[in-house]
Amino acid sequence: MGGDVNMPSIDVAPDGLRIDGVLVDAQSVRALTEVFGSPRILPPNGSTTWVVWDDVGVRVPTKDGEVATGVYVTVSADALREAKRNEPARRSRPAGIYPGVFTIGGQPPIAAAPDAELRKAYLMLQFRVGDWEVVLFLNTTELKELHAMEGRERFARAQTDELADMVRSAHSPVTEIIASYKPVPPVKKPSGKWKLPVLEEPTLSLKSFPFRLAILNELMFVQRVLGPRFNVYDFAQDRGAKNFDPDEYYDTMIPSVRAWLRGYPIPARVAGKVEQLVLDGGNEIYAQLIPRWDGEDSSFDITTITDHDLEPFTNLRRVEDIGGFLGVRARRALERRGVHVDGAD
Repeated sequence: MGGDVNMPSIDVAPDGLRIDGVLVDAQSVRALTEVFGSPRILPPNGSTTWVVWDDVGVRVPTKDGEVATGVYVTVSADALREAKRNEPARRSRPAGIYPGVFTIGGQPPIAAAPDAELRKAYLMLQFRVGDWEVVLFLNTTELKELHAMEGRERFARAQTDELADMVRSAHSPVTEIIASYKPVPPVKKPSGKWKLPVLEEPTLSLKSFPFRLAILNELMFVQRVLGPRFNVYDFAQDRGAKNFDPDEYYDTMIPSVRAWLRGYPIPARVAGKVEQLVLDGGNEIYAQLIPRWDGEDSSFDITTITDHDLEPFTNLRRVEDIGGFLGVRARRALERRGVHVDGAD
């Protein structure tokens, strides 16, 4: 970002915050004051004391007025966002805009943002540079079309470069940048909690994966007779170097979760506990596989059920197909075994 040639340049580099090429302790209000001059210090608001350099568009939140937890730099005006702020929020904002050059790893902020982050752009872009976490707040005024999109449309466009191109083509796509020193903690070894159980007893062999999910939902999430009760977010953060963010899969089934649920051993002795099944898009097990699933596709449809799959469930008497998951052949297979089926046909 071009600016006043007399204003120090700021670069968020992998080794720290550099101002005019010199490393500066960005957590020290004193060090920042030596660069930007005397600040305006607001009265404490709860546990936060804001220190603001109005003339240069810089502010930092602190717990004590001395140690900053992040550096916030306003790089462009955003009238729409400003109009929505309450009075306390306005007071903590700097009066000016940073007039110098702000880069991230030597690049303009948008150029530094990963392509994957740009493709899902909405309110902000968030990524890491070394031990630094960087957040780019997008300019609501400049990107009205992006901010007006319905969630479903935005997720659909996130599969292409459409959102990224909108951000890249804006004149001033970023309104504020936050740089926070947050070293990556050492990767913890998996706890073993999500290691698949090994049973020394007969287990069920179910060929239809969607039918297996319906059974697991009843026994693990409704009756809670099977455990551990699966939680995709805990599972995703307990895989050591293979940790992942479930929300990044959007409308795609998470492969490692699918493998876990497919491999989970269901004791044959609990089959008799299944007296009814409810097939609903809101079933918890579906949110484990596709956390952002909107129910608009056939990911969990049960097209067929074999006699082999149904044989262990001698007490199954009723299936409520609220979501219209049952195919014609699956419905007929259930009815042949005397199971009453309610719902969509």
